[in-house]
Amino acid sequence: MNKHLLPREHGAYAELGFPLLSGLVLASPGLAAWLFVAAAILLFLANEPLVVLLGVRGKRADEEHAAAARRGLAALGGLGAIAGLAGLWLAPEGARWLALVPAAFAAFLVPVVLGKNLKTLPGEVIAGAAFSAMHLPVAAAGGASGVALWGPPVLWFAVTVCATLAVHAIKSRVTGANPWVVPAASWSARLALLAALAAWVWMPGWRTLAIAACLPLAGVVVVNRLALSPRKLKQVGWAVVAANAVAVSILAAGK
Repeated sequence: MNKHLLPREHGAYAELGFPLLSGLVLASPGLAAWLFVAAAILLFLANEPLVVLLGVRGKRADEEHAAAARRGLAALGGLGAIAGLAGLWLAPEGARWLALVPAAFAAFLVPVVLGKNLKTLPGEVIAGAAFSAMHLPVAAAGGASGVALWGPPVLWFAVTVCATLAVHAIKSRVTGANPWVVPAASWSARLALLAALAAWVWMPGWRTLAIAACLPLAGVVVVNRLALSPRKLKQVGWAVVAANAVAVSILAAGK
């Protein structure tokens, strides 16, 4: 595939990947679950050709890659739609209904993309919600229920929102734009971490999930506290990915 037509939002790979992974490891995935995973990945990859054709990447990108983008969008979008419909056909009824949750958030993204606002804070939060919710149909198709079904989307969305706010806070300290995001980032991460600790103490059934959430959330708290330079954003991203990898390992071990 043309490297210029791969999604540029590198953090989005992890934001989608970990919910898909948790949906697989916390259930007993059959063909329907794997088809949902394939559909999510294919449609995610189809996003970049779409935004190129919409002119979001600029006139030059449109002129240089329009033909390849049209082919990529048709192939990836078509295959993604086929995989998704096949997954819906084979999945149990509950998983079919839960597939509507990420689909609804994806629908909210349409005006965001058309308005070229994908990299704004609201756009990134909506995208994070769509990615986090992909755990639901994948896990449900594999027979997950209870905390294994409903807990991980909460974990991934909380980490995504807190990390996104932290990144915007790092930028805000330099640019001075949206100064409110600095205290919002600090308090949101602290409150999310306190909620995880409270769940660990008072909700026995949620303890594994709470422990898994503590590491990435504590990491975001530290990032906010250090007030890092924008030059450290790549390191921050990889640190969050590493913490999320530990979190999904804890979830798998506590299955």
